Amino acid sequence: MIFFGFLVCVLAFSVKSETQNVEYDKIRDLVREEIQNFHDQKIIKLEQKVMKMNEQLNRQEEHIQSQKTLIEEQQSYIKVQEMQIQTHEKQINEAVEHISMLEEKAINEVRQEQSDGGYKIKPWKQTEARDFGNISSHSFIDYALRQSIKSMIEEKTGKKKERHSLTKRLELNDSIVAFYAYMSKDELQPGKNHILVFDDVKTNVGLAYNKHNGMFTAPVNGVYVFIWTVVCGRHNFNFSQLVINSNPFGAILTDSDGIDDIHTVTGSVVAELNQGDVVYIRTHPTDGIDGIIISQDDMHTSFNGWKL
Repeated sequence: MIFFGFLVCVLAFSVKSETQNVEYDKIRDLVREEIQNFHDQKIIKLEQKVMKMNEQLNRQEEHIQSQKTLIEEQQSYIKVQEMQIQTHEKQINEAVEHISMLEEKAINEVRQEQSDGGYKIKPWKQTEARDFGNISSHSFIDYALRQSIKSMIEEKTGKKKERHSLTKRLELNDSIVAFYAYMSKDELQPGKNHILVFDDVKTNVGLAYNKHNGMFTAPVNGVYVFIWTVVCGRHNFNFSQLVINSNPFGAILTDSDGIDDIHTVTGSVVAELNQGDVVYIRTHPTDGIDGIIISQDDMHTSFNGWKL
C-alpha cells in the first residue's frame, strides 16, 4: 500500500514538471520574439538614419564639387585679368616711350628752327609777276612781311586741316573692330577647361585681340559677332565653349569618334558686350575630351569676330 502511494506521488510530480516545462518554453519564445521585434525596429531606424546621412553626404559632395568648379572658373578669370593687366602695362609703357620720342623730336625741331632764325620769308614763284618800280624800299619791306605772314598762316591752317582730317579718320577706325586668327599648330593635349590660343593673327582692326593669351577684350560697348571653328582628328572628339567673362555663352561638339575621318564644326554667337568684357574659347570644363585639336595649312582651328 505504501509503495503504491509513492508511485502516485512520483507520477503527479512528473506531470507537474512537464506542465511547467511547456509554460517555460512558451514564455521563452514570447521573450525571444519581443527581443527580436525590438532589435528589428532598432535596425530599421538605424538604416533610415544611415540613408539620411548618406543623402546629406551626397549633397555636401555635390556642393563641394560645384564650389570647386566655381573656384576654378574664378581662378581662370583672375588669370585672364592678370594677363590683361600685363598687356595693358606693356601697351602703356610702349605709348609712354612713343610720346617721349615725339616730344624729343618736337623739341629738336623747335631748336633747329630757332637756330635757323625762325620762319623765313618764302621767295615768290616765277609765275608771280610783281611791279616794284613805283614802290619805295620801306613799302617793299612791309609788303614782303605781309606776304610772309600770310604764307605762315596758310601753312598753319593747312596743317590744322590735315590734322582734323587725320583725327576724323582715326575716329572712324576706332568705330571698326574686327579680328581673325587661327592656331599655328596642333594642340596635342588640350585637356579640360583649356583656353585655346589662336596665335597666328591675320586681321586685328582695333587691336582688341591678344594673340598671346587668346583673349578678345571689347574696346567699346556694342553688339558683336563671334565665330569659331574646331577641327578634331580621326576617332577623336572634343567639346568647346565660347566664354564671356568666365560665363559660357556658346558651345559646340566636334565628333569623329565613331569613324575614321577628320571632322570640322563651326559655332557662332551674337552678343551684346560692355567695354572691357573678355571673350575667349576653351574646352569644356567637365565633359570629356579625347585626342588632338588639329590646325594645319589645309585646315585651321580659328577664331574671329567683329562689331556690328
